[in-house]
Amino acid sequence: MSSRIAPAELAVMAARWAMREGASEAEVYVSSSRGYSVSIRTNAIEAVEAIDDVGVGIRVAVGKRVGFSYTTGMDPAGVREAARRAVKQARASPEDRWWQGFPEPSSRYAEPGGIYSPVLARVSPGTVVEHARGMLEKASGIKGLVLGRGGVSVYVVERVVVNTNGVYRVDVGTTAHVYAGVVMRRDGATTPMIYEFDSSRVAIPDGGRVVERAADTARLCTRVYSGLETGRYTLVLSPKVLAELMEATVLYSLRGDIYVQGRSYYGDKLGSQALSEKVTIVDDGTMKGGDATWRFDGEGVATSRKILVEKGVVKGFVFDSYWGRRAGKASIGNAARSGYTSKPMPGFTNVVVEPGDAAPEELLEGRVLVIHQVQGAHTASSDTGEYSVLANPAIYYENGEPRGWVPGAVLSGNFYREMRDSLEALGKLVEKAYPGVYMPWARVAGVTVAVKG
Repeated sequence: MSSRIAPAELAVMAARWAMREGASEAEVYVSSSRGYSVSIRTNAIEAVEAIDDVGVGIRVAVGKRVGFSYTTGMDPAGVREAARRAVKQARASPEDRWWQGFPEPSSRYAEPGGIYSPVLARVSPGTVVEHARGMLEKASGIKGLVLGRGGVSVYVVERVVVNTNGVYRVDVGTTAHVYAGVVMRRDGATTPMIYEFDSSRVAIPDGGRVVERAADTARLCTRVYSGLETGRYTLVLSPKVLAELMEATVLYSLRGDIYVQGRSYYGDKLGSQALSEKVTIVDDGTMKGGDATWRFDGEGVATSRKILVEKGVVKGFVFDSYWGRRAGKASIGNAARSGYTSKPMPGFTNVVVEPGDAAPEELLEGRVLVIHQVQGAHTASSDTGEYSVLANPAIYYENGEPRGWVPGAVLSGNFYREMRDSLEALGKLVEKAYPGVYMPWARVAGVTVAVKG
């Protein structure tokens, strides 16, 4: 029976069941991810999996008391029971004096394009396996390279949001991811594992090119530079390192819930110059082909493009409907969910740090450490910006020429201050740091680097 019920139809039924149980309003979120995934381990295909993850999340209000429950699958009996549990939880919850109800439909929804491919939606598992084999073939042709980790995955994702205030939205998209983790062995030594990835909403990325990019960085680690002493250095951060440090500090403090709770570093800096004038940060849920592009957010509110930081001036924060109302603002389409098991919360769509004007050779002028990856960025203090991370790898350059890998280099500093006072340049090109995160290379001066003696 459940296989004949469309997700949107089931969502409407679930909202009605919740109301019959005593809810004063209800919201239903249905998500479905179906596709195939191939994993690689140590130069061989490890597993081929069919992915079928479907479920329903139900959020209800009984007056100002809010409850949430979810169920895996689309069996009507299970969904009806989840509606009962949500209402029961709401009745047992304390009143939330800030609760103002679920959002109403947006007046206009964007049509961003580039987020669905019928060809990708029909991809066979055999095709996904062939792409994985292409990665293995590329790796086998590079001397000393081991493809230690890797994978290719293709999904069709359907999202439905229905609420009793008139929201009724359905969206379908496709996505494909490729990643590779490689080490290079030479003269009895092994490099750190280097990770690269690519993604697309409409085609399977070239896995061979992903392996090549990882191998290019691994080659830089086959020569060790041992002449560096502990001190302050100019760093050139890769887009993914910039993204990881920003996520733990700058982006965290641009969340609306953190702002309203008085925990944002930028809480008293709205409208002020708080970062270098070189920094402009945009959140764009309507970007054509963006990894995090959808027509609506996790509450059915239309996504949008908004400038969060403009030439270093803090312009705004990302809100869902609840936290936006608490701040006296409307939702801007930034209710994020990790899936049907989670309630919405303020989050980002496609985050873009706009490029600067520095060419690659300008970023590498003088004596610099190029940081390709770090470990421990998540431990950075969102309150103060203090961090201490292992650079793995850090490559030492002199006047544009790589001198070798500096093992065990530990970076420490204050990222809030560095983004305000020490950012010397941003690269001309924006690269995909992680899915939905787009950043340039960044040159930062005066960072403390501790090196093993």
